[in-house]
Amino acid sequence: MALIAWNDSLKLGVAVVDRQHERLIGIINRLHEATMEGRGAEVIGEILDELIIYTATHFSMEEKYFAQFEYPDAEEHKCEHAALIEKVDTFANDFQRALRGSKLDLAKELLEFLKIWWRYHMMETDSKFVTLFKEKGLT
Repeated sequence: MALIAWNDSLKLGVAVVDRQHERLIGIINRLHEATMEGRGAEVIGEILDELIIYTATHFSMEEKYFAQFEYPDAEEHKCEHAALIEKVDTFANDFQRALRGSKLDLAKELLEFLKIWWRYHMMETDSKFVTLFKEKGLT
């Protein structure tokens, strides 16, 4: 069962953002599945690495448009991005150093955090730039 079910209610109406959000949710759901099935630290670590890399890619794309479109709340939004990257990096470092038994607990803690953060960030924070992005021709 997915941790976060991707559906039309999560779409913002900007295709490039929606595609990337859907992929991020997919990675989070794969991390959830691997954790719940106890697939092992190596598999979970690989998915966590993918999440870190793709999150940075996604944030970079959004921030490029913030600059291009002169988004007035860009700095505040970028601070949220930076905070997530720092939090996930800390989890990843803790995961690498943790003893075998505590790795699953750390992964579960990260998943709970991501479930709350992504819902808030996608539905609240990201929704604030949708009108501007659409006015500038992104659909």
